[in-house]
Amino acid sequence: MKKAVLALSMPLAMLAIPAALLAQQNNVVKSITVRGKVEFTDPKVEVNKVWLSKDNFGGKPQLVDSCVLGKDNTFTFKIKQDHQGVYNIDALHWDHATFWSDADVNVAMRGYDTAFYKVKVPHYNYVDGSYDNNYINLSVLNNELNYRRLIDEYNMEYFAQKAADKDTTWIGYMKNHIKYNPMREDYNIRQDILNRAYADRPVMVYGLRGMARTESSDQYDKAMAALEKLITRYPWLTEAKQLKQTILTNRAQAMKLKTGQPMPSVKYPDANGSLAGLEKYKGKYLLVDFWASWCGPCRQAIPKVKELYEAYRAKGFDVVSISIDTDKNAWRKAMKEEEMPWEQLLSDNKDKTMEQFQFSGIPTLYLVDTEGKIMERFTGFGPDTETKIKDAMARGTKANAPKAAAAMPMSSF
Repeated sequence: MKKAVLALSMPLAMLAIPAALLAQQNNVVKSITVRGKVEFTDPKVEVNKVWLSKDNFGGKPQLVDSCVLGKDNTFTFKIKQDHQGVYNIDALHWDHATFWSDADVNVAMRGYDTAFYKVKVPHYNYVDGSYDNNYINLSVLNNELNYRRLIDEYNMEYFAQKAADKDTTWIGYMKNHIKYNPMREDYNIRQDILNRAYADRPVMVYGLRGMARTESSDQYDKAMAALEKLITRYPWLTEAKQLKQTILTNRAQAMKLKTGQPMPSVKYPDANGSLAGLEKYKGKYLLVDFWASWCGPCRQAIPKVKELYEAYRAKGFDVVSISIDTDKNAWRKAMKEEEMPWEQLLSDNKDKTMEQFQFSGIPTLYLVDTEGKIMERFTGFGPDTETKIKDAMARGTKANAPKAAAAMPMSSF
């Protein structure tokens, strides 16, 4: 038993905060230098640029500076600040890196995607910086590994299902195999250890936004309590105060998207540029799919949605796809390639749409009943999406009445 306890405690010991760092916890770094190099530039543009922005935790990041890549593909920024915070480097609008600004940083970035099939999903970039900066490095890596596992598992299921008419061995294994750790559990275990190691550091503000989410839960309570500690311990960390307000605002909006609530009334341009809404679908079951041309999982889900559409269209089922593309030409090209037979709309304000419908990743889908009320929300298209749609069509079920939000202790706010 002693060996087991030692093994579990090792990650925390390895990440233990140096005593000198604890003694300087309120020592705000006034200026730093950011250096980097981009491996591949975009051959289709004359000038390759890099942008630097600061995350204020209120929504859209604030642009701080930009520069043109040097002849050796390097870039340098000087940051003057009244307190450290979270910054993001955008290389060529193709690659990204995030860091904590309490020391000079250096990063090597890939830049342009040289793959035959290009997607604007950045690979992992390690930023060489401070001890606190490693919280962001490890959090980003955890997210990246989780995303890659999601893609792997989805692809395996997709191709196993395609081969099922010839051999059911693969799909049978996929359905019956018990994983050592399910994907989400695996992610949570790693992130929990990391959060425990950095619990009292100001950089924890980076992780609390995703940890809190908007649901009443132990996790939400822990995140809000941790946020209150940061606000008290680091008065200069204005981002913590802003994040608290952002979480409460998002929570209020999320309550409007609960099961049983009416689907928000929105209008977006269609392929011809005419505004179109969702009200006309009342009387039908409707699947609203938020996607983008550059999103691999979104496009992998389209054949599955097509199968449901063809199977249930005559029985009162319809689909509307709402793209958050900012490149209209890319959107039109993807529509042509995918040949989706249902209505296509394009968000005219990606950030507003993502805030209104409370999603940060795509595909995000809402199943709406015949009365225009939300039945289910799906993050990604998985087996449960297909099952619940088929069940609704077979049973003719409606959205459950919305549940009242659980009262939160006043001390949490």
